[in-house]
Amino acid sequence: MRARTVVIIVLAILALTLVAQNTQVVTFQLFFWPLTMSRVILLAGALAIGLVIGLLLGRPWRRRRTAVVKPRPAARRSAEPDEVE
Repeated sequence: MRARTVVIIVLAILALTLVAQNTQVVTFQLFFWPLTMSRVILLAGALAIGLVIGLLLGRPWRRRRTAVVKPRPAARRSAEPDEVE
């Protein structure tokens, strides 16, 4: 088996374990609203929000800088051609 396949299988087993152990319904308060939902959905939402915030703060938007190309000075040519003997 390739390493990628093993990693995917391990992550799938961990995800199933997480779902199996967190099936309880929980109530929490978001500002003024009490919300009731499964703990798994709450964890998934917190993970998604954390990923978005991490991506936005971890890689600040960069403007593409256009390179300014300066023309090279032309090679100086002598007034008289080189003599080949």
